[in-house]
Amino acid sequence: MNRLCPLAAALALATCAVQAQDLTAQTGGLWVSGTQQHSFAVGLNYMHPVGDYLALSLGYLNEGHPRNHHRDGISGQIWLRTPVGQNGLSWAVGAGQYYFFDTSRPHDASSGPYINDHGWAPIYSVQALWHHPERWYTQVQLNRVIPQGAKDPTTSLMLGVGYRFDSVRGDKLHLDGPSTDDTLTLLSGQSIVNSFESERAHAYSLEYRRAVGRYVDWTVNYLYEGSSPATHRTGLASQLWLIRSLTTHLELGMGVGPYLAIDVHDVPGARSHKAGLASLATRYHFSKRVVGTLSLNRVVTDYHRDADLLMLGLGYTY
Repeated sequence: MNRLCPLAAALALATCAVQAQDLTAQTGGLWVSGTQQHSFAVGLNYMHPVGDYLALSLGYLNEGHPRNHHRDGISGQIWLRTPVGQNGLSWAVGAGQYYFFDTSRPHDASSGPYINDHGWAPIYSVQALWHHPERWYTQVQLNRVIPQGAKDPTTSLMLGVGYRFDSVRGDKLHLDGPSTDDTLTLLSGQSIVNSFESERAHAYSLEYRRAVGRYVDWTVNYLYEGSSPATHRTGLASQLWLIRSLTTHLELGMGVGPYLAIDVHDVPGARSHKAGLASLATRYHFSKRVVGTLSLNRVVTDYHRDADLLMLGLGYTY
C-alpha cells in the first residue's frame, strides 16, 4: 500500500489550488546496470507546484530497447525544489513509484516466445532547470529506476524542453456547469502489439465522454483493435479521467479503467478476456461544440497480449 502513496498524491494534483503547470518533453540515453547495455530513453512529464518548495508530478518514461527488454511505464513523484524565478537556474530532487510494462524474453533467450510483465519499482530523480523568458525552460534530469527481483536497475540521463502554463485555472474553463460536457467522438489510428515484432493494424474507436466534475471525466469506448498476426480484439472499455486545462482551449488528461474484450481470437484457450486500459489524451476545443482528441492508450492484459493504441479523433459536444 505504501508504494501507492506517491502516485496517489500525484493524481490528486487535479484538484489542487491554482498554480503554474509545467509540461516537459525529454529525450536522452539509458544505462542498464546488470548487463552493461546502452539504449535510448524518452519521456513526458507534467509537474504541478505546491507552494514554493514542493511539487507533484506524473510522468511517462520509455526505457528504450535493451536486449530482450522493451520497458516503459508511468510514474508519480513528490519533489523538493528550490524556488523558481522568472529566469535563471533552479534545482529539484524527486522520489516516487513507477508502474512498468516490460516486454521480455524469459531466461535471456535470443528468440522465441515473449511475455508482458507488469510491476512496481521505486524511481528517484534529480533535475536542473534553466528558465528562459516567456515561460520556456531547458531541463536536465537524471532518473534511477530500481525494480525488485531479476529486473535490472536502469539509469537515464534526459535533456528536456518545457513550457509553463500559468495563464488559466486548471478546471474545465469552457464549461457552464460541472456536468454539461457530453461529447461523442470518432477516433481512428493504429494498434501496436507489445511484442518484439510490434505487429500493427488499423484501429477504431467510438467514445462517449461526460464531464462529471470540473476535474473529472467519465468515458465509455467501443474499441476495435484491428487484425494482426498476433491479435484480433474488440471490446468495451470504461474509464475515469483526471483533467487539467492548460489553456482556455487545451486540456490534458489521464484515464484508467476496465476493458472487456468481447471478440478475442489471439490466444486460444485463454481463461480471461478481462483487461485494463490506461490512457493519456490531449483535447483541443476548436469551438464550444467541436473538439479534437489525440490519445495514447495502453491495453494491459493477463495473457501477454498488451498493445498500444495511438488514436486521433474529432468529436461533437452537446
